[in-house]
Amino acid sequence: MLENSDSIINPTVFIGSLELREPVTAITDFMIAITCGIAVWMLSTNRQERSDTFNYYRGFFFMYAIGMTAAAWIGHGLQAYFGPEWKMLGWFCSMTGQAFLVMASLGDLKRSISIPIQKVIIGLLIVQFVVFGILIINPETRGFQVPQTASVLVLAGFVIPLQIMNYLQNKSTGSLLIITAIVFGLLPGYVYNNQISVSRWFNYHDISHLLVVVYMIIMIFAIRRLAFKSGNLSDELN
Repeated sequence: MLENSDSIINPTVFIGSLELREPVTAITDFMIAITCGIAVWMLSTNRQERSDTFNYYRGFFFMYAIGMTAAAWIGHGLQAYFGPEWKMLGWFCSMTGQAFLVMASLGDLKRSISIPIQKVIIGLLIVQFVVFGILIINPETRGFQVPQTASVLVLAGFVIPLQIMNYLQNKSTGSLLIITAIVFGLLPGYVYNNQISVSRWFNYHDISHLLVVVYMIIMIFAIRRLAFKSGNLSDELN
């Protein structure tokens, strides 16, 4: 395990006069965005009958595609040309994507949860978003730990309970896959927080990004079960 210092960051490379920082980290981050973009394309071009929560599930991938693109190039690759405050763009996109995932999860249970309880859940989600949004905007509290903590709270506090309920009530394979994906998502968090690295050219950023790609692939299979009324995976590549 390497220490968290300049010695662990990808060396800067120059392409002519263009300064490219953390190139492997930027590329692996962009791989997450590409995976999410492919998910948006797959959902949008699928000819099956869409569920009521389709747009929320697609919005989850769409916002992550934008957020991870911003993180890859503004937060890493081209950071020499952007101030650190620009990282907020990727963080807010990711938080919005997670909010869409909560709304989709809630929508799948709208016949099982009373309207007052639905309003309470939505209210708590809004409060969570506003609180962490303020922490991100405030320069004194801004940092990657803020959106990371927000992600844990949303997934553990909202998404997992709702998806567990959907699985228990409807035996939804999609919900079971989402729960599986979130549990798997602990692995990239563990790698990142413990700074598990191989070298400067394959550090904990890069490893965790590739693991998030796997997480997103599992989410694609999960959401394909939930975003369409048939829940049929047979035309996955159509």
